[in-house]
Amino acid sequence: MTGPRVLIAYATKYGTTKEIAEEIQDVLAENGIESDLTNVMETGIIDSYDAVILGSPVYMGKMLVEAREFCQHYRPYLKNIWLAIFVDGISCCNPGETNTSPLIAAIRDMHEYVRPVMEMGFSGAFSPVNLSEADAQIADMVHPPVGDFRDHEAIRIWAREIVSAISKHREIY
Repeated sequence: MTGPRVLIAYATKYGTTKEIAEEIQDVLAENGIESDLTNVMETGIIDSYDAVILGSPVYMGKMLVEAREFCQHYRPYLKNIWLAIFVDGISCCNPGETNTSPLIAAIRDMHEYVRPVMEMGFSGAFSPVNLSEADAQIADMVHPPVGDFRDHEAIRIWAREIVSAISKHREIY
Protein backbone atom coordinates (compact mmCIF):
# COMPACT_ATOMS: atom_id res chain seq x y z
CA MET A 1 0.00 0.00 0.00
CA THR A 2 1.35 3.41 -0.88
CA GLY A 3 1.04 6.38 1.43
CA PRO A 4 -1.89 8.76 1.28
CA ARG A 5 -2.00 11.35 -1.48
CA VAL A 6 -2.52 14.75 0.09
CA LEU A 7 -3.31 18.04 -1.60
CA ILE A 8 -2.50 21.24 0.26
CA ALA A 9 -4.34 24.05 -1.50
CA TYR A 10 -4.12 27.62 -0.32
CA ALA A 11 -5.42 31.07 -1.14
CA THR A 12 -3.21 34.01 -0.24
CA LYS A 13 -2.92 37.73 -0.81
CA TYR A 14 0.49 38.56 0.60
CA GLY A 15 2.10 35.15 1.15
CA THR A 16 1.43 34.43 4.83
CA THR A 17 -1.02 31.60 4.19
CA LYS A 18 1.29 30.03 1.63
CA GLU A 19 4.09 30.05 4.21
CA ILE A 20 1.83 28.32 6.74
CA ALA A 21 0.88 25.74 4.08
CA GLU A 22 4.58 25.15 3.37
CA GLU A 23 5.22 24.63 7.06
CA ILE A 24 2.40 22.07 7.22
CA GLN A 25 3.82 20.36 4.13
CA ASP A 26 7.25 20.16 5.81
CA VAL A 27 5.77 18.40 8.85
CA LEU A 28 3.87 15.97 6.66
CA ALA A 29 7.09 15.18 4.76
CA GLU A 30 9.00 14.70 8.03
CA ASN A 31 6.40 12.06 8.89
CA GLY A 32 6.56 10.25 5.55
CA ILE A 33 3.47 11.78 3.94
CA GLU A 34 3.98 13.22 0.50
CA SER A 35 1.83 16.14 -0.56
CA ASP A 36 1.31 18.50 -3.44
CA LEU A 37 1.17 22.21 -2.64
CA THR A 38 -0.78 24.50 -4.96
CA ASN A 39 -2.55 27.81 -5.07
CA VAL A 40 -6.33 27.26 -5.27
CA MET A 41 -6.32 29.28 -8.48
CA GLU A 42 -4.00 26.72 -10.08
CA THR A 43 -5.69 23.56 -8.81
CA GLY A 44 -6.78 21.07 -11.41
CA ILE A 45 -8.31 17.65 -10.98
CA ILE A 46 -8.29 16.58 -7.34
CA ASP A 47 -10.06 13.22 -7.40
CA SER A 48 -6.83 11.23 -7.02
CA TYR A 49 -6.13 12.63 -3.54
CA ASP A 50 -6.96 10.84 -0.30
CA ALA A 51 -7.02 14.04 1.74
CA VAL A 52 -7.18 17.78 1.17
CA ILE A 53 -5.90 20.55 3.41
CA LEU A 54 -7.22 23.99 2.49
CA GLY A 55 -5.85 27.26 3.80
CA SER A 56 -7.05 30.84 3.47
CA PRO A 57 -6.54 34.16 5.16
CA VAL A 58 -9.57 35.81 6.68
CA TYR A 59 -10.42 39.31 5.48
CA MET A 60 -13.45 41.17 6.78
CA GLY A 61 -14.62 37.99 8.50
CA LYS A 62 -14.56 35.77 5.40
CA MET A 63 -12.20 33.36 3.73
CA LEU A 64 -10.82 34.75 0.46
CA VAL A 65 -13.24 34.45 -2.43
CA GLU A 66 -10.83 32.09 -4.22
CA ALA A 67 -10.98 29.65 -1.28
CA ARG A 68 -14.77 29.89 -1.11
CA GLU A 69 -14.99 29.23 -4.87
CA PHE A 70 -12.64 26.25 -4.44
CA CYS A 71 -15.07 24.76 -1.89
CA GLN A 72 -18.06 25.44 -4.14
CA HIS A 73 -16.40 24.10 -7.29
CA TYR A 74 -15.01 20.93 -5.70
CA ARG A 75 -17.96 20.37 -3.36
CA PRO A 76 -19.01 17.03 -4.91
CA TYR A 77 -15.56 15.62 -4.26
CA LEU A 78 -14.78 17.39 -0.97
CA LYS A 79 -17.93 16.15 0.73
CA ASN A 80 -16.66 12.56 0.36
CA ILE A 81 -13.01 13.02 1.35
CA TRP A 82 -10.98 13.71 4.45
CA LEU A 83 -10.73 17.51 4.61
CA ALA A 84 -9.00 19.95 6.95
CA ILE A 85 -9.26 23.73 6.71
CA PHE A 86 -7.05 26.32 8.34
CA VAL A 87 -7.39 30.06 8.26
CA ASP A 88 -5.14 32.84 9.43
CA GLY A 89 -5.67 36.45 10.23
CA ILE A 90 -4.74 39.30 12.44
CA SER A 91 -8.09 39.59 14.22
CA CYS A 92 -6.75 37.57 17.15
CA CYS A 93 -3.26 39.02 17.36
CA ASN A 94 -3.48 41.42 20.25
CA PRO A 95 -0.85 40.53 22.85
CA GLY A 96 -2.07 37.65 24.98
CA GLU A 97 -5.20 37.06 22.87
CA THR A 98 -5.78 33.39 22.06
CA ASN A 99 -9.42 33.49 21.01
CA THR A 100 -9.53 32.32 17.39
CA SER A 101 -13.34 32.04 17.23
CA PRO A 102 -13.63 34.94 14.72
CA LEU A 103 -11.32 33.01 12.42
CA ILE A 104 -13.11 29.68 12.94
CA ALA A 105 -16.41 31.44 12.16
CA ALA A 106 -15.10 32.03 8.63
CA ILE A 107 -14.65 28.27 8.22
CA ARG A 108 -18.08 27.57 9.65
CA ASP A 109 -19.53 29.86 6.97
CA MET A 110 -18.31 27.24 4.48
CA HIS A 111 -20.30 24.39 6.09
CA GLU A 112 -22.96 24.95 3.47
CA TYR A 113 -20.46 23.52 0.98
CA VAL A 114 -18.01 21.39 2.95
CA ARG A 115 -17.66 19.79 6.38
CA PRO A 116 -13.99 19.59 7.33
CA VAL A 117 -12.84 16.93 9.76
CA MET A 118 -10.36 19.39 11.28
CA GLU A 119 -10.52 23.18 11.55
CA MET A 120 -7.89 25.58 12.85
CA GLY A 121 -7.34 29.31 13.11
CA PHE A 122 -3.87 30.81 13.37
CA SER A 123 -2.72 34.31 14.07
CA GLY A 124 -1.30 35.79 10.90
CA ALA A 125 1.06 38.57 9.96
CA PHE A 126 0.53 42.12 8.82
CA SER A 127 2.81 44.64 7.17
CA PRO A 128 1.56 47.92 5.73
CA VAL A 129 4.21 47.68 2.99
CA ASN A 130 3.01 46.87 -0.55
CA LEU A 131 -0.71 46.73 0.28
CA SER A 132 -3.24 47.13 -2.47
CA GLU A 133 -5.02 50.47 -2.39
CA ALA A 134 -8.21 48.87 -1.07
CA ASP A 135 -6.35 46.97 1.66
CA ALA A 136 -4.45 50.13 2.64
CA GLN A 137 -7.76 51.97 3.06
CA ILE A 138 -9.13 49.17 5.24
CA ALA A 139 -5.94 49.15 7.31
CA ASP A 140 -6.26 52.92 7.81
CA MET A 141 -9.76 52.36 9.21
CA VAL A 142 -9.12 49.38 11.50
CA HIS A 143 -5.47 49.97 12.51
CA PRO A 144 -4.40 46.31 12.67
CA PRO A 145 -1.35 45.41 14.72
CA VAL A 146 1.83 45.34 12.65
CA GLY A 147 4.05 42.28 12.89
CA ASP A 148 4.28 38.55 12.45
CA PHE A 149 2.06 36.90 15.05
CA ARG A 150 2.25 33.34 13.75
CA ASP A 151 2.92 30.68 16.35
CA HIS A 152 5.10 28.27 14.41
CA GLU A 153 5.01 25.64 17.13
CA ALA A 154 1.19 25.69 17.09
CA ILE A 155 1.29 25.25 13.31
CA ARG A 156 3.64 22.28 13.64
CA ILE A 157 1.54 20.72 16.41
CA TRP A 158 -1.59 20.97 14.28
CA ALA A 159 0.27 19.50 11.30
CA ARG A 160 1.31 16.53 13.45
CA GLU A 161 -2.35 16.10 14.46
CA ILE A 162 -3.17 16.01 10.74
CA VAL A 163 -0.55 13.28 10.23
CA SER A 164 -2.17 11.22 12.99
CA ALA A 165 -5.71 11.83 11.72
CA ILE A 166 -4.84 10.97 8.12
CA SER A 167 -3.06 7.81 9.26
CA LYS A 168 -6.08 6.71 11.33
CA HIS A 169 -8.41 7.53 8.44
CA ARG A 170 -6.34 5.36 6.07
CA GLU A 171 -6.47 2.42 8.53
CA ILE A 172 -10.24 2.25 8.11
CA TYR A 173 -9.83 1.20 4.48
